[in-house]
Amino acid sequence: MATQNLLQRLDVAADTTGSSADASNRRIEEVFIAVEAISSGDAVALDMSQTADSDKALKVVKADSGTATDKLCIGVALEDAAAAGNIRVCIRGFCEANVASATAAGDLLQIGATAGQLDVRTVAVDTDASATFNLFPIVAIATEEDTANVATVFVYSQF
Repeated sequence: MATQNLLQRLDVAADTTGSSADASNRRIEEVFIAVEAISSGDAVALDMSQTADSDKALKVVKADSGTATDKLCIGVALEDAAAAGNIRVCIRGFCEANVASATAAGDLLQIGATAGQLDVRTVAVDTDASATFNLFPIVAIATEEDTANVATVFVYSQF
């Protein structure tokens, strides 16, 4: 695990060529092993179906609210990976993510029913009503409106 956060760059966007979410982002990345094929931008979760606890902390799957063992979302994949391949994951900072359509800047994002896709948190806590809602943690905040289900997000450090 990272014990410090080193700056990759100190350029402002106007001073860079090809400025992107990677410039001056103060992002923290970790390397895991993909259990299944994962695409860049997919939300990933620790694979709680693994038998050994050490494997649970090492192997990742696409995060999915409908699968009991795929709910512990830790970040967003920064590259494509085949099953059993190494994969870099953003556990804090800016990156491009697979998000639900109609995501807007400022939306709070959490895991959803589509594997690997972050969904907009739409239900607020209401202590006076008896409505049910999910309490999945907020994984990221959208920094822009989505374009074809892709948006720059800021991932919160929860890992």
